[in-house]
Amino acid sequence: MTTSYLSCNISPLTAYVPSTENPWNAANVRHLHNRLGFGIPFADIANALIQSPSAYVDQIIDAAMGLAPTASPGWAPLDPADYAANGFTYSEDENDKNKETAQYAFIKELIDNGVRGRLTFFWHNIIVTRISEYDFAGYAFRYFLALQRHSFGNFKTFIHEIGLDEAMLKFLNSFDNVVGHPNENYARELYELFTLGEGNGYTEDDIVNTARALTGYNEYENGENSRIIFNVEKFDAEPKTIFGQTGNWGYDDVINILFEQRADLIARYICERIYIDFVSPEVDEDIRTLIINPLAAQFVANGFEIAPILKTLFKSAHFFDANAKSVIIKSPLDLIVQFMTSTGLDYGDYDMNKESIKNISSWLFDQNILNPPTVAGWDGDRDWLNSGTITFRAGYLIDDVLQWAWEQDQEQFREFAIDVSSNSNDADVVATAIFEALMNEIPYTMDDYTVGVDVFKSRVPSNYFDDNTWTLGFETATLQVRDLLEYIVSLPDYQIK
Repeated sequence: MTTSYLSCNISPLTAYVPSTENPWNAANVRHLHNRLGFGIPFADIANALIQSPSAYVDQIIDAAMGLAPTASPGWAPLDPADYAANGFTYSEDENDKNKETAQYAFIKELIDNGVRGRLTFFWHNIIVTRISEYDFAGYAFRYFLALQRHSFGNFKTFIHEIGLDEAMLKFLNSFDNVVGHPNENYARELYELFTLGEGNGYTEDDIVNTARALTGYNEYENGENSRIIFNVEKFDAEPKTIFGQTGNWGYDDVINILFEQRADLIARYICERIYIDFVSPEVDEDIRTLIINPLAAQFVANGFEIAPILKTLFKSAHFFDANAKSVIIKSPLDLIVQFMTSTGLDYGDYDMNKESIKNISSWLFDQNILNPPTVAGWDGDRDWLNSGTITFRAGYLIDDVLQWAWEQDQEQFREFAIDVSSNSNDADVVATAIFEALMNEIPYTMDDYTVGVDVFKSRVPSNYFDDNTWTLGFETATLQVRDLLEYIVSLPDYQIK
């Protein structure tokens, strides 16, 4: 686990109380949504500000938990043998098209349901499968729904279900794990990546015996790529010793023993992963003592329910500390979706743009949804950026995403500026409001800001600003807003949240 820096955030896990120095304002609402979701439209900020921070965190998490699951296409629950009888074709080309449909559904979840989408995306990068390995669209869609279904729920239940998910059974070779020839892949990753962390609280013997206990899930119920069921004849029924306990253990026993014998280690590992992804990549022993260990204790006390620890963390003074802001580099999908959400512009029919979002994120930026590079997922943070990708990131937002909105309605750029600036006729006020809508507080330099204001004013003679002639009603205003948006997304500091 990455633990390379010293943290400057010494605020506690106790509830954030707004103050003169750190008020409950639009900047803090954006900070919350940039981390717990993918940004927030300006129009939605007022609703947050009329509530206390604590009540608002409860509201958005409870709302995410109450959402209906993504609707499955008709083919998703079916075995290939049943496709024809239900009006579907099963072929390599159709399967490839359906795999893309599963990827599009995942990306649409990020755009439409930011908070639940964020948690689903988070678990996708911890409890990993790769569609290129199991190569069946039905498995992919059902895996996505499993992540979505458990994103705020009980972690033990989540781990129990995901180990029997066909995408996982095929990806980590549990389908090949039979008595006499155990395959250790899933047993190893269950401990190393999903619950405990590398080398943390288990031995090689534990892995070997766990693999033996997980044998038997080796039979298709209804032909290739159908549901995978248990076959007792392929189960190792001899005694196994796991974490010092000996018995004829099977799948359910493994999960029960793991969560009974290693509860504290599981809780600390998962809470640290949550902290790194949602608060800061900077973790040291002080952070573990101050934040992660108390969260872990709550996690265990609440029977591994995920939502309560999220509420505690996102309500905390620690999360709203200035040192927790603008310290995480956006992933490619984060960059794209947060831009779309924060501007609130109309980008047109998702079906027209989904292929571009998926392909650019994958081909250019190496974030292929449902297909992470390894079982450990994407490394993230600093690994997202280099001298090439930072240029391409801005170019894609400018030439593609922003252009979609421009082609839909140029006037919406004026309306965006009117909304965020309260229809100010002061160009500096308008520019500042647009900066803050996209970048929240001001982590950029004053030189960058000054250049941005000049960019915003560049289409209009300077005397129009000097004598207060200029207003957002000017014909040039739509282009001025677009110019500034293009400038902001080209700044290196736009890459952080």
